[in-house]
Amino acid sequence: MKLNKHFTILTSLAAGSLLAFIACNKENESTTQTTSKEVVAKKKIKALLVTGEGYHDYEAQKKIITEGTSKLIDIEWTVWHHKKPADAKTALSVKGWADPYDIVVYNICHASEKDANFVNGVVEMHKAGKPCVAIHCSMHSYHWKIGKNRNSDDKEWNKLLGVRSPRHGRKAAITVTKLKDTDHAAVKNMPAEWKTPMGELYNIHKVYDSATVLAHGNNGDKKQGTQPVVWVNKYGKANVFATTLGHHNETMKTKEFLQTVSDGIVWAVETTAKDKK
Repeated sequence: MKLNKHFTILTSLAAGSLLAFIACNKENESTTQTTSKEVVAKKKIKALLVTGEGYHDYEAQKKIITEGTSKLIDIEWTVWHHKKPADAKTALSVKGWADPYDIVVYNICHASEKDANFVNGVVEMHKAGKPCVAIHCSMHSYHWKIGKNRNSDDKEWNKLLGVRSPRHGRKAAITVTKLKDTDHAAVKNMPAEWKTPMGELYNIHKVYDSATVLAHGNNGDKKQGTQPVVWVNKYGKANVFATTLGHHNETMKTKEFLQTVSDGIVWAVETTAKDKK
């Protein structure tokens, strides 16, 4: 009888251990499943870099941007390098050209384009919900020769980007200062202040109400003064990150520039995903 009692106690203990083991396994299985889902949720960003034409070293910059950002975020790049504006127009006129990508990044200098219908078609595509990033001379593209006055007319490209810029100042290093009251995700890793090794500060004649400036720049020219150099914009359903920094390769290679562009890409893509929910 004592043996049976002892056996019963051992059996109970064994059963308890087995239950505990099963419960522990289920907990581990649940944890593993959650982790797996989290990894799947963080999918690779598919980005298209549209670049090209003159006045800048786009051959080198397409490598600087794609290789530099790939070290910081999970991104897969496709590059369209058009050396002539007509080639860019042909590619960006094809129906659904941006559909395979999560975001379009522009690093272009197409100032001579006169076809407003073409440009408005590109803008409408973004307005419908495709996020984009605009770098440096993209602010001087697709509006100078459209309309009567490049300095005052509100072109659709300007509205998409959130600012209007008709010219730039002298080439000199730019001191970049992040706005003190901003906690925006696009500049979360930007230092409070940093200096580009070289630069070409753009004059911003108008910041649209839809845009939020995140950082200013100053090159020491008192006449030119302080100008917006980093901002975000909302135009229709388009989430836009933009910066006028990046004329020189030396600036693009800095950790500050690459990190800010990377953060801007992630912000635009993630914000767009949230908007769709």
